[in-house]
Amino acid sequence: MNPFRSQRTRSSRLRPVRLLKLDGVYRADNIDSLISQWREPYRLMLKVPWPGFLLLIALAYLGTNIVFALLYLLDAPGIGGLPQGQVAGFSDAFFFSVQTLGSIGYGVLHPVSPLVNGLVTLQAFVSLVFTAMTTGLVFARFSRSRAEIRFSEVATVQPWDGRPCLTFRIANVHHNNLVSAQVQAYLAIDERSAEGETMRRLHRLDLVRGQAFLFQLMWTVMHPIGPDSPLHGLGQAQLRAAHGEVLVAFEGVDETVRSPVYKRASYNSSQIRFDETFVDIVRDDQSEFRCLDFSRFNDTRQR
Repeated sequence: MNPFRSQRTRSSRLRPVRLLKLDGVYRADNIDSLISQWREPYRLMLKVPWPGFLLLIALAYLGTNIVFALLYLLDAPGIGGLPQGQVAGFSDAFFFSVQTLGSIGYGVLHPVSPLVNGLVTLQAFVSLVFTAMTTGLVFARFSRSRAEIRFSEVATVQPWDGRPCLTFRIANVHHNNLVSAQVQAYLAIDERSAEGETMRRLHRLDLVRGQAFLFQLMWTVMHPIGPDSPLHGLGQAQLRAAHGEVLVAFEGVDETVRSPVYKRASYNSSQIRFDETFVDIVRDDQSEFRCLDFSRFNDTRQR
């Protein structure tokens, strides 16, 4: 027995991935698209929108009944319950399949031959599997959190407490109670070694506040650019030349459904605004209340 056989089998499943160059950075092209996930039906059924999910279930249901209807026609006289002398046609076989798959049992059409009885047994088993899989998929979709996290379209480098800070915003669109929330940020940049080799490196960006026990509305995330920061001494031109970008990941738990919530974003050199600051979204209505104006969520201004 070859101990390396299983490893070769797993590695053979690794498929080539096309890389697309955007703003000097190579990214996997359409790796998260629905079409690219047809090889993994479970992930596809979880990611497709509800209308597409119901359409796929309906097509599978229709296709199953059509296949069994054609199988029943191999022994059309084996379907009983029709008027004397009449042999089952496709429509009769199709609706007999529908009644069998749904365990409806009207009692009009019924099997009378060994072949049709065998097909009915097989379809009853398929019905159990189809119902179990559909129920599981529906439950998995409903059990996921409906929370929607939105990142600001740009990031800024603005002063805070006398030093520049990389700043971006995160909004909880549906205002779900998200507990144990945390944000991580990294700088991805091309670096050249002493041997002249270029490698893509990730550097962690320390945040002023990277965790929150409860996240409901908005979060302004800040990374102070000090002497120890990977962004120290880098301007927009240097970031562009080194294909630098800031990678951001959010993680939290929906308090209602106890389901994890993940979201990620990235800011390339053209999306990082130097010498700009975010517009304040807190609006004072000259009353005891204040308003968060999310229409200004992405707005910036010159300092």
